[in-house]
Amino acid sequence: MELPGTAAIARQRLAGDPIGRQIKVTQGDFLKDVLPKEYDIVLLAHVVHVLVPEQNLQLLRQARRAVTLGARLLMVDFWMDPRHTQPLMGALMAGEFLVVGGNGDVYSVEEARKWLEQSGWRYVEHKPLSGPVTLLVAEAIDSGVSTPSASQASGE
Repeated sequence: MELPGTAAIARQRLAGDPIGRQIKVTQGDFLKDVLPKEYDIVLLAHVVHVLVPEQNLQLLRQARRAVTLGARLLMVDFWMDPRHTQPLMGALMAGEFLVVGGNGDVYSVEEARKWLEQSGWRYVEHKPLSGPVTLLVAEAIDSGVSTPSASQASGE
């Protein structure tokens, strides 16, 4: 889900790629609008550092309600060590997020794992990517969170 201007750019860039045509970009504000319930993957790319912990937990709960059991959550961000000092670029970016956004921060893998546990996701793995950003992968589990059934999600 992207804001209108970003959604238009994303659709344009994806249109020229055969695999990109399989990706649907939804327009909206993920903090205000209900997430659509038709997807099996949720990608949060460079979103977590913009939000305060309570908003991240709210977003993860909302994402979990929108997907079926077994769906994947992919979170790309500056995932830090427990002391928030490594990777160095992430630690430096924390100051910029605070100054530019007013309330952004970088978070540790451990903090993210707690949010996942509290929102109906099971941590799967933490993978390196290019540069200082890394990927956290989680799977939607049955945790009592109200979610659509597989037939509801597919429109049956």
